[in-house]
Amino acid sequence: MMKDKIWHLLSRKLTNEASEEEIQELEQLLSENPQLREDIVRFTSFWERDPVTDREYLEATYYLHCSRMEKQGIDFPSTDDHAVTEEGSFTVKHRFSAKLFLGSVVVLLIIVSGAMVYFQDKVKEKQFISGENVSDQQEVAKNGWSEGKKTVITKNGQNEKFKLPDGTQVWLNAGSRIEYGSMKGNGNREVVLTGEAFFDVVKDAKRPFIIHTAKVDVRVLGTKFNLKAYPQDKTIETSLVQGSVEVFVKDRPGEKFLLKPNQKLVLLNNNDEQVSLQEPVSARNSANLPIIAIKRLSYSKLGDSTIPLETSWLQKKLLFENEAFSEVARKMERWYDVEIHFMNQYLRDEVLNGDFRNESLNQALDALRFTTDFNYKIEGRKIIIY
Repeated sequence: MMKDKIWHLLSRKLTNEASEEEIQELEQLLSENPQLREDIVRFTSFWERDPVTDREYLEATYYLHCSRMEKQGIDFPSTDDHAVTEEGSFTVKHRFSAKLFLGSVVVLLIIVSGAMVYFQDKVKEKQFISGENVSDQQEVAKNGWSEGKKTVITKNGQNEKFKLPDGTQVWLNAGSRIEYGSMKGNGNREVVLTGEAFFDVVKDAKRPFIIHTAKVDVRVLGTKFNLKAYPQDKTIETSLVQGSVEVFVKDRPGEKFLLKPNQKLVLLNNNDEQVSLQEPVSARNSANLPIIAIKRLSYSKLGDSTIPLETSWLQKKLLFENEAFSEVARKMERWYDVEIHFMNQYLRDEVLNGDFRNESLNQALDALRFTTDFNYKIEGRKIIIY
């Protein structure tokens, strides 16, 4: 009933028929049901892109719909005041009756039109997972997989949990992409990752599980670990929770790094970045090899001390401690699906701490302002820090 009320009020708002009280009631209901906001935004965007404003068209759609339902023996409001031809055209005999139903027709069209767009997008998402994308199929030969390549993509503000063909479970963080083959028979168990994912790998001694990224390859047999490899981040991190993993850095041929539980390998994504790595495995030298450090996982001093910071996103937490504002901003961009711009560059190096779960963007920024002197301005999806 609550959803029906929201859709009804939305339809009146979009057709400029809602009163101020109804608009306020709609906003109140949406604040109480935040899980519906994504659908509301999608429906509203569809309506504004292609609004149905022709009242004659609305009437025609309504009456044609009534006629078809009657033919199927479905009880629906009477269509005595109209005639529908076999070809689908109609003639209104009593115009006043059509106007009585106009509000219902608007609701019907908004919901049907919005649902069509919504479920079309869902079908596309399933196609990513099932590997039905034509462009993906065409790249099979290039990647060396014997059967269709499959792709899962998450946008900023989203994450996805799914299972690979071999039974391995994957949690894909926001703004990420993973590609994989069929993994059938004796075929390789290999994936290509851009972004961040947590893997719970099914053990198969005869077929190691290999994750490829732009800078590192990770080889495992059966284990649980997190791999963060966003191209724009300062570091690439492989964090081991259980089992063991072998990490191969592509610009350090002939070397491999074996991690134990509660360890992580941190690789500077760009040697020109000014990032301090305690106890680095290698410092910059004449060969300009990538700088690497083996460190222990970090645990929160702000909240649940049993959750590693490296995997806190699995618990739907945006958690960071002693991180530069620039790095926090990248996380917030992915978390809230926004773009953050700094007007004062010195703020980029400010060290921040935060523990957020259900906070809105405004609430998170206001909380950070308690410890750091900055102001912000929100312009749509663009956040300006100054």
